[in-house]
Amino acid sequence: MPFSNFPEQILIHDDASAAKMRNAAQLARRVLDLACAHARPGITTDEVDTVVHQAIIANHAYPSPLNYVGFPKSLCSSVNEVICHGIPDGRPLQFGDAVSFDVSCYLDGVHGDNCATVIVGDQQEKDTGGGVDWRGVPYKMDFDSNEEKQQVEAARRLVHATRESLYAAIDKCRPGGCLSEIGGAIHDVADEYGYSTIEKYRGHGISDEFHCAPFVKHYRNDDTLMLVPGMIFTIEPMITEGTSECYEWSDEWTVVTKDGSLSAQFEHTVLITKNGVEILTLP
Repeated sequence: MPFSNFPEQILIHDDASAAKMRNAAQLARRVLDLACAHARPGITTDEVDTVVHQAIIANHAYPSPLNYVGFPKSLCSSVNEVICHGIPDGRPLQFGDAVSFDVSCYLDGVHGDNCATVIVGDQQEKDTGGGVDWRGVPYKMDFDSNEEKQQVEAARRLVHATRESLYAAIDKCRPGGCLSEIGGAIHDVADEYGYSTIEKYRGHGISDEFHCAPFVKHYRNDDTLMLVPGMIFTIEPMITEGTSECYEWSDEWTVVTKDGSLSAQFEHTVLITKNGVEILTLP
């Protein structure tokens, strides 16, 4: 998939185009849920990548990241201090890892895009007393140490804050609203929790182009673009426990926190409507 030929041109979608975007977004969401369901202790992100690739192909779509400017996989998997663009590999996921899966697909000429962070092995919302890993082998739900408990609770707080910041931003989306309100809402939530919001990477317009205008900052800014019906773009806050400073690994893709602190990310694709906003990637 090439870079946008018209990076500053904002497409206003008509009903037919919005319907195609909705279908692609819904497929991306179903595959994201599938990826998250596989985030069990012992599985590798390479194996999750295979699951994602096969599911997208089975639905007559193409995984948008694969070969995009040389990206080698069908899925972005970002674990712990990795902020975004993590390349799936052979490291088994461990209990307590915070892993962000970013799933995008190209269906019927347009892209769908979304992301979520899960805590590996965390079953806090399930009263099962235990669980099974991805192979069906039982594993413990209690903590081996107070340190492990504190690690998971800290990750839960960060994940909750990041998800909260996304929905606070979506609440600012309406016709006549201002693009800068999105970043301000995210920054406010990060400040409330004592976290940092990454400034280097942004949300983006999306259509037949994977990344195009408008580009959405996740921090306080002065971008004064008015939101109008028919705009479709992603909002994808990346929140860290420590500094917002980051750097790229030598693979030229993997982005990590400079201080090694934990990071989380959530992403929805949204459509500005006549009456407000529609989240295209809701389950």
